[in-house]
This record gives sequence, structure tokens and C-alpha cells, in this order.
Amino acid sequence: MEAANEAPRKQTLRNWRAQDWVEHALFGIGQVSESREDKLDIDFVTNGRKTLLKSTELKSAASPSPTFKFAHQKRKTRQPNIKEKSPAKRHSLDFDDLTSCFKGRFAEGFEGQDFHLAEREHKEKAAAVLKDKLGKDAFDALLHDRRYSEVGAIAKQILQSTNLVHPMEKAKFTNAIEDVANEERLANGLFDVLHGATEMEKRFTNFCDLLSEMGVNTWTIATYYQFLATDGKWMFMKPTIMKIMGDSLKISLNYKPTPNWFTYSKLQELASRVDSELRVRGLIPRSMVDVQGFIWSSIQIEDGKYGKG
Repeated sequence: MEAANEAPRKQTLRNWRAQDWVEHALFGIGQVSESREDKLDIDFVTNGRKTLLKSTELKSAASPSPTFKFAHQKRKTRQPNIKEKSPAKRHSLDFDDLTSCFKGRFAEGFEGQDFHLAEREHKEKAAAVLKDKLGKDAFDALLHDRRYSEVGAIAKQILQSTNLVHPMEKAKFTNAIEDVANEERLANGLFDVLHGATEMEKRFTNFCDLLSEMGVNTWTIATYYQFLATDGKWMFMKPTIMKIMGDSLKISLNYKPTPNWFTYSKLQELASRVDSELRVRGLIPRSMVDVQGFIWSSIQIEDGKYGKG
């Protein structure tokens, strides 16, 4: 009975050292950059540099791949503790204003040749290549013959053929594709997210986990291929733009920087709502690819940035 009254033992903290790979429940896999006093500086693969207390629960982890390197391996410089002013919060845009911006630039709406050339054509061409070369039967044949590097080359070609993904993210994903250690699992993971038999929630989550292991789990990469493969039924996530569009319709994406199913499902709700609102206003998208084109172009036009690189 006396043992029951003893105070609980204190948890023994592991003495993490620089270069140790760790896993955090929220931030994912990272590498200790510096251990100092009661804090750890950790570079996380998908969430950047964080400073955590040594009492934080961490698990030992492995590097995402034998050749993995962070984009920049810089030691954290100590800065004076100066409070910076937060940037002014942007006012919410009104959906009717965005529609007016769109009509002002594309007078014939989705039917006009100017919209087709600017927003639809390159996506349709990329989608056609994907459906031809990575459609279910063709993709299955590539996997059967273990032609994993060919799958990677096709995925790279499709990624490079549109301007949806930022060049830096394209470069990082291309490097991951070309790593021999990733070829087979990328091919199988891409097949599953596009053609797997299970529910999309499981397929999407598995694909994001794979991208995390490869060090390239960003929203644009995680949503790019299924967007093209389904004519936009599974919407493409460009975070800043989609959050602005959500605000215009008072819809919260419950956004998190790391791709996750809940935010992805809220994105589909937002895209469906935009489609409905456009139709009420007499703008009839041919597919959800047009809906994505409207979201992107209307906000860029309102910002005065459209067509300026």
C-alpha cells in the first residue's frame, strides 16, 4: 500500500544532440540543428526551423532518404529580442467584386478564347498527357514491368507543363523523383492516389505521408496530379489564393500548412460553392478546372498582378 502513495517518477529527458533526427507529433520529422540550455533548434522537413523546449516529447526518427538535404543548412543567428510590427491584415474581398474583376478581364467569360488560352489550355494539355500515359491501364502496365523511372519521368513532364506549382517546389520535387531510392515508392504511391480502390481520404493521407518521407509534402504537390486526373473534381490547393476566396464567401478552410484530409475536404466544399455562385451569376464553368481558373485569375486581377509574371 505504501508504494501506491509514492510520488510519480520524473520523466527522464533524452539528451538530443545536433544532427539527431527526431519526430514531433505536430511538426513531423526534423533534424536537431543545435542543443542549448533548455532548448532545441530543429529544422523540420515540412515546417521549417522551430525552437522547442527540451521537455517537448520527441521520438527518434530516420532521415527521409539517404541523400536528403535541407534547401539551406544555416545555423540560427541570434537576433535581438525586438518586437516586429505585424503586417496589416488584408481586408476580405467580396465575391461580387471578384466576379466583376473577372468579367472586366474576360468579357466572354468561360466561353471566350482569351480565357481558354490564359487559363484552360495548358491544364487540359497536361491532363491529356496524364490520362494517356498514367491512366489506370497504362500506369498498371508500367508498374507490372517495374518501369519506375519512366513513371517518374512522366510525372516530371506533367509537372513542368503548367504554371500551377512554384518553380522552387517543382525543383525540389524533381530532385526527389530523380533519387533512385524514391523511384519505386513514388510510382506506387502516385498510382494509389490516382487509381486506388480505397476511399480518397486514405489514399490522400498515404500520399502525403510518402511526400513527407521524401521531404516534399506541400499542398501544391499533394493536390496537383489528382486535380488534373479528375478535371478538377479534386481541387488544386494554392493556399493563399484559396484562403482569400474562402474569406470572400465566409467559408473557413480550417487551414493547416501541412497537407491534411480535413482541410482538403473543406477545399472541395469551397470549390463546389464557388461553382454554384458562378452559375447563379450566369457564368457557367465547363469543369472544375475553370473554377480553379476563376479563383486564381479573379484575385490576381483584383490585386493588379494578373499577367505580370
